[in-house]
Order: sequence, then structure tokens, then C-alpha cells
Amino acid sequence: MSRRSLVWSPLALSLLLLACSDDGGTGGGGAGAGTTSQGGGEPSAGLPCEVASILQSSCASCHSDPPKFGAPMPLVDRGDLLAAPAGTAKGTVATVGEAILQRISSADSPMPPPPSLPLSDADKSVLNAYVQAGLPESTETCGGDGGGGQGGGYDLPCTPDVVLKPVAPYEMPATSLDEYVCFGVEAPSDLARHITAIGPVIDNEKILHHILLLQSPTPVSAQGEPCDFVNINWKLIYAWGPGTPALVLPEEAGFPIGPDEPGHFVLQMHYNNVMGVSGEKDQTAMGLCTTDQLRPNDADVMAFGSTSFNDIQPNQTSTLGCDALIPSLVNPYFPVTIFQAWPHMHEIGRAMDSYITKAGGEVIPLAQVPNYDFEYQVTYPVDNVALDVGDTLTTKCTWQNTTGAPVGFGEGTQDEMCFNFVSYYPRITAAQWHWLLPSQQGVSSCSWE
Repeated sequence: MSRRSLVWSPLALSLLLLACSDDGGTGGGGAGAGTTSQGGGEPSAGLPCEVASILQSSCASCHSDPPKFGAPMPLVDRGDLLAAPAGTAKGTVATVGEAILQRISSADSPMPPPPSLPLSDADKSVLNAYVQAGLPESTETCGGDGGGGQGGGYDLPCTPDVVLKPVAPYEMPATSLDEYVCFGVEAPSDLARHITAIGPVIDNEKILHHILLLQSPTPVSAQGEPCDFVNINWKLIYAWGPGTPALVLPEEAGFPIGPDEPGHFVLQMHYNNVMGVSGEKDQTAMGLCTTDQLRPNDADVMAFGSTSFNDIQPNQTSTLGCDALIPSLVNPYFPVTIFQAWPHMHEIGRAMDSYITKAGGEVIPLAQVPNYDFEYQVTYPVDNVALDVGDTLTTKCTWQNTTGAPVGFGEGTQDEMCFNFVSYYPRITAAQWHWLLPSQQGVSSCSWE
């Protein structure tokens, strides 16, 4: 991709000039099990140790026994791989093992899903050879449990003192496969606090798939309403899916709540019921660790990418690259430190790459998602990267439009987006600043590649 020298539009520059006059990749799997062919280990459940290790480290966070987070089946022993597949794979292959080979090589719906990276070629070769050999029974014993695959990493390192919880449990319809439900929740406003850490308080692992915590400028119904899109006016604070770590903010900053802040939040729950269970209820919440000993900086969110682009043409794979150059006019408010990224597209999104090119030419990655899947909305930690005047933040979105019709920008799932929502500090407090400004035309320069 060529680097472009960008010029912000007169409108954007005038907004920021007014503003400046105001005083005011990784995640998911574990390390993998050690293997041995004799003595001192655990039974391999009829699987070769190499196969058991891959399934444990890359699949078991959801495909446990019983399955969690909407997974349709366990992937624990040889019998699981020999079983007849269900769901979309039913009738296309004879065994779950063969279905695994389809999914690990799929460009449209790969496994393992984000935030895990795709399996290595070596791991794919191991699984392919085992399935092609007919899934023979193994008597090997294997050492260790791999230390991964349990969906871990989301336990908070503190005890939540604020719990944002739906007012009543939600019951998943037995006849529905996917449900997106939004619950309005309110943060306490009795005194000024900083949120220092965020993580889920999970109720029902059978049907919960992922959770978004968003901040709204206005109150949202607490009763739980269908919402198959993300309102562009809601700021994403944290997104959790299996394998996503809790968000622990840098010691220098916290998300502010209290009497001078909008305390309106939204829990968007994605429920999945591929097994068709009935009577399953969930009241999963989001736990916040807060402190009234305020930290030096307020944290906030801003969006990079594009708030409008031409239609993505049917039956094509298309990539849009958007660059935002931080101009000298915003110097009073920069540098800022980025500590979290949320790549966001919709149903035909396939990959995203977002990075900063420093004024001196150094390239620093923010979020690289080669296997983007709309069904797995998660945030990615960023190791406190500075964004300064003269730097360029690039957001590249790749779509594969198999719908047979043009797809344009919009909030609905049938539309598309190209955003990297980044969490940063210190918060920009300029009067004319808006958190979507870095993604608007004239600030963000986009071109098709």
C-alpha cells in the first residue's frame, strides 16, 4: 500500500482550529499440551497427542464437554470427531472431523475465530493427515493439559464494585439460532469515579456468545430489545468473546463516570442457540472496578476509518485503505496514548489491518485481524502506543461481497462499516471535538486498492 500525504479539509481544519482555541492479536488459544508416547501422562481419549494438543489449545474454550458460548458440539475425544455433523455442515460431510477441515480452511467463516489467529500450516497438516487416515484410534498418553482453551483471561484482577446488569433474565427462544439483545444500564452518579478494569460476569455459558459494552449519550430501554446493529452514536468501551482478556486500564488513566458524565451504558448481548435448547435464561453482567481516587487522565474513545464510502460491488473482494494524518493544528491535544482497539465491520467483512506510521517512518501495528468474522466482536489490547502530530493512522478493510448486490455504508448488518475504534488518554476536551471526527471525510482520506 502506498503512503499518501494527506491534507485535512477546510471544514475539518476550521473545526479543529476552533477546538484548539478552547482551554477547556493474539488471544484465544493456550500454549498447547506437551506430548509423549509413553508413561506419566493422561489418556488421549483415543486421539494422537498432536491432535489432542491442537484441539485443547485452539478449540476447547468453546468446544468443551458440555459445549460453551454457542458451540454446536464438543471436540474432546475421538468419538466427538467421528460423530455425524449438525447444522450447516450436515449432509455435506460424513464426520465432524471432516467438518473441522472445512472450517479451518474457510475464508468466509474460519475456525478458530477471532481473537485467535488461524491455525498454523503445521497444525492444519496434522489435522488433515489424521482425518484423511480415517480418524484411527490412538492409545498414546499425553502430558499436560496445555494451560489453554478454557476461555480464560477474562477474570478480573480485582473485585468489581459496580456491576452493570440487566433488570431481568433473558430467555432464549428455542426456535432461534442467533439473537442480538440490547439492555440499557446505568452507572452510579453519586461521586466522580474512574473505571480501572472491565470484565464479564457470565451467567449462562450455554447460550452466551459475546458481549459489547457501549456508552450512550441518552438513556436506553432497560427491558432488553432486539438490536442487530451497533448505533453509530454509541461509543464502544469493551467487547468480550471467548478468549478475550479483561480490560485493565493503564495506571495513568480511567474511564470517567459520575455526576458530570453521561452514565448511560448499553449491554449488547449476542446469544446463540445452535443446539435448539429450550428454557435457557441468562442475566450476564459487566463488572467494573472503579476508584474515587481519580487517576491523572480521563480515558476516551475515537474512531478511525470512514463514515462513508462507495458501494462494495457484488461478487468481488475489495479493500479500502483510509489514512488519517494528525495535523499540527491539534498539537495542544496530542500526543495521546492508545491502549485498546476494536476493529469493526459487518457481515461481509473478511480482514482488517490497522497501524500507525510515525512521522519518522516507523510502522507500529494496532490490530491485525486476517480472519475477521462479524459473529466474533472482540477488543484487542494495545501496548500503550503513542499517537502524535505528524503520525498517520491507517485502517484497511477487506470485504468479500457474495450477496449478489452492491453493499454500502450503514448501521444495519446488511450494510457495511470500516472502523477501528481506539481507546486512548488523555481525553480530548475541545469544544468542537467529536469522537467520530478522525473518520470523517476531509480528515480521513480513503481509496480502493
